[in-house]
Amino acid sequence: MLNEPQTLTLSAFLTALVELDSPLPTALQHELNKVGEMLANSQKDDALNRLIELAKNDCLKESYGNAERNILQTAYKSQELDRYDKPSEQNQPTKPTEHIKDNIALGILLGILEASDSSAEAKKHKSEIIPKNS
Repeated sequence: MLNEPQTLTLSAFLTALVELDSPLPTALQHELNKVGEMLANSQKDDALNRLIELAKNDCLKESYGNAERNILQTAYKSQELDRYDKPSEQNQPTKPTEHIKDNIALGILLGILEASDSSAEAKKHKSEIIPKNS
């Protein structure tokens, strides 16, 4: 199971892949394939740390940063309370990456990371990666 920071990293990275206009450079794609192998071999911490490093690549840096920012802003925007409702039942904050845990199965994730074109594969799962309310 992924913790919240790991899920945020994964969500932002997958969102960045979806938003790419062109395929990843060959070397970067090979690195993503290695990350997929790491995840398949239960090395999730190493794999997610590697994703953070790969997100610093010029073709991903901007879209990864934007995705990360949008996920956090969406999750933590202020919400107005209804004074007639019980405060304890109002506007319960959702975790910024809750949809990832619910929607992205390990098989889909591995399929994206191990594909020959991870960006194109991520686009096939856009509705599962990017929540409708963002």
